[in-house]
Amino acid sequence: MKVVVTGAAGKIGRWTVRTILEAGHDVTASDRKLREESASKKFIQAELRDYGQVCQLLSGSDAVVHLGNIPTDVRNTSQAIFENNMLVNFNILEACKDLKIPKLVWASSETVLGYPFVPDELSYLPVDEEHPTIVKSSYAMAKRLTEILGEMYHKVTNTQIVTLRFANMYEPDEYEKIPIIHWNDEQKEIQKKNAWAYCDVRDASRACLLALEKDNLGNEIFHITAPDTIMPDLSQDLVNRFFPNVPLKRDIQGNETLMAIDKARQILGYEPRYTWRTVLNENGRTKALPEDQLALSKTNI
Repeated sequence: MKVVVTGAAGKIGRWTVRTILEAGHDVTASDRKLREESASKKFIQAELRDYGQVCQLLSGSDAVVHLGNIPTDVRNTSQAIFENNMLVNFNILEACKDLKIPKLVWASSETVLGYPFVPDELSYLPVDEEHPTIVKSSYAMAKRLTEILGEMYHKVTNTQIVTLRFANMYEPDEYEKIPIIHWNDEQKEIQKKNAWAYCDVRDASRACLLALEKDNLGNEIFHITAPDTIMPDLSQDLVNRFFPNVPLKRDIQGNETLMAIDKARQILGYEPRYTWRTVLNENGRTKALPEDQLALSKTNI
């Protein structure tokens, strides 16, 4: 399969390019930044706000993994994030339609569910794909509007459009900060803003591959997270303390994630392989990585 990966210089993108290549596919990597050290030998520097460049980039491909958005952070204004991401996402969807590309996988976010989460706005836990969306930022609005656009484009083209809602991404070398940052009472309160969800980039890249290789999905949304929360506490204890009046849609087991991944498991065959509980040594330091993976995770964006 000929696959174009946008945002290939980003945190998820670098790992996704490698994962899809290792699965035997032909990958063209693309980003606004030149990334000569990409795992793919085919790297095209492109501006996705320019529809002509998008069409040239995607022409001849069988599938697109679209990860090329400005992340939500303090380095960009709300206006800049919305303007860029909305136009870029529209151009990708429009080009896939015009070029008759049969598969699109793209990165949405848990922020569409009401980030930061507050008890009065949660309908139930664990939060699944059927939960009402509540947007509170320009970043989340661009993601949610693109999900709605995806529905429209699927109806028009009958092509496969898969939305992956990622949460709080970690690279392998970033786990060392978890005990320091997240294991005190103040941070437990702060980190409830996404129900303590997180995801390893290696699992995120695997989810992209699974969505690419699956056929006849139509237009679907999947939550993609680690199998557990970022806290050492039992998940039920976290709910009892921080969301005591939020109904439970089903029983919560052990340390399981409160951003439900049941649908991704059942339909995509997604089974997250990485959790901070297996990545960290007892002293809180990360376990040794193979040199090539360590180099990949240390690459500056």
